[in-house]
Formats: sequence, C-alpha cells, structure tokens
Amino acid sequence: MDQFLKNLGVALRSAIIKINPPRGNERLQTKKIYEALESTEGLVAKRLGGPVFHRYRGRRRNQNPSYSATPQKSVEYLWDFSFTRFAIPQATEKPGKKKIPKGKHYELLLVAESELGTSNEICRDLLKVLEARCMVRCLIYRRPRREAACRALHERMIRVMRNHAHFRPASEMWLLVGVEWACRHITCETHTVNKRGTSVVRV
Repeated sequence: MDQFLKNLGVALRSAIIKINPPRGNERLQTKKIYEALESTEGLVAKRLGGPVFHRYRGRRRNQNPSYSATPQKSVEYLWDFSFTRFAIPQATEKPGKKKIPKGKHYELLLVAESELGTSNEICRDLLKVLEARCMVRCLIYRRPRREAACRALHERMIRVMRNHAHFRPASEMWLLVGVEWACRHITCETHTVNKRGTSVVRV
C-alpha cells in the first residue's frame, strides 16, 4: 500500500475523531468533515505538488491572496470537497486573477463526497466519486454499527465500483472513511481498495 495513502488516512482519521460529536439524533456537521479534509492539505501538497487549493460549499475563500482578494463564500463545484492544483478562477482566466504559469496546468488532485445517510445514498455518492478524473478519491460515510451490515455495505461498494466502466483499481488511490458516533463519542475507520478491485482493506 502507498505510504502517502496510509499517512493521509491516519491524518484524516485523527482530525475526524477530534470533532465534537453531535447530540441525540443530530447528524455530524458536514462542515466539520470538510475542515478535517482541509487539514490534510500539507500532506497532499507535499506528495502531489502545488500550489494546492481546496474548495467546499460555504468556506471563505480569501485565505490565499492569489485566489480571492475579497471575502466570498464558495459554492459546491461538482463534488462536496476538492483539492486542486491551481484555483478554478485561474483555470477559467477570471479577470483580476493570477494566470497559471506557462507549462503548468490546472488539475483535480483529490475529490471527496460526504454522505451520512442510508446505504442507497452512500452508494449514489460513491458513483459520483467514480466519475472524478483525479489522483485520490475519497468517500466519507456513516458506518453501520453492526459488523455484518458494515461488511455488506463494503461488498456493495465494491460491486458499485466494478459496475463503472472506468474503474481502474490497479492505478487508482481510494480512501473510504467510515464514521460512527454515539454517546458523545466518534469512531472512524479508514479503508482502501485492493489492487484487484475485489475487496476493501484497512489503511
């Protein structure tokens, strides 16, 4: 297994379990999950190269002067969360934004979907992740409490992946992040897909 993927899984798991768990029947706040993903930016930049920008719905995007000079809120762009090399306004040559240097290109580095609902909703979002042309694909989902149900979901995920015409497990990097919360406590497990695309394995 790629050491970068291991490090990414450890960093993301560590960030998620630090989130204050929801109370009662409330769901985990997706914004907190996006912030956990955001915290891995240094790892992504070191391995995949930069400059790296992250994007998710609702974040203020003026933290880097080359991205936006005035406070604005991002809107979702195809996926819930993404890391890119260079920013979208640079790629679209928005007036007033720094141009991408000659010989360099905009690229999706990592995309992530967060789905804390039913298994049907989880697998629908998995299909969205499969559509991404990027280096790392990530799905954060609510892990079933019963082990049998969790195994069944993982098996279904593999079938969904193999249903897609462009699934290439030998060359793709996957991170499947199962999150569970109860009694004011969050647990998190990270898996990836084996190189044959036949099962999930612990990271």
